[in-house]
Amino acid sequence: MRRKTTKLVLIVFVFMTISGFANANTPQPPLMSIETIPAPEGNWVYLPEGNGEMVIHVSTAYTNTLNVWRVPTGTQQWENRTLICNEKGNKDDRTCIWRYTKDDTIHDHFVVEASGEGGSIKDSINVSRRHDEDHPQ
Repeated sequence: MRRKTTKLVLIVFVFMTISGFANANTPQPPLMSIETIPAPEGNWVYLPEGNGEMVIHVSTAYTNTLNVWRVPTGTQQWENRTLICNEKGNKDDRTCIWRYTKDDTIHDHFVVEASGEGGSIKDSINVSRRHDEDHPQ
């Protein structure tokens, strides 16, 4: 009985050791959090009228590429997207600054994509103008 127990413990130890080595070499899936200036109100970021900028700060882990796309709202608009930022390298904190003019029509999704050896992750930010009360909407 003692031999069987020793053998079982040895098998479990070998299995756990091999599993640990396999997991140590497996790329981690990317992680991401997004903050914007101006800050979101509910599900939207509202930009004031006039010229300005929106700051998109992205904190990541296990990534080496970051893309930020401006995509018009509506169905099947991905082909009409515009690349706002493209950064490569193993950085944890990235900042994308998007400048707009008073003449830009803004009611869009900003899609943030981060990728690394373990895969990719995607999130979106809804962005629109905050119009003055006397603005004809």
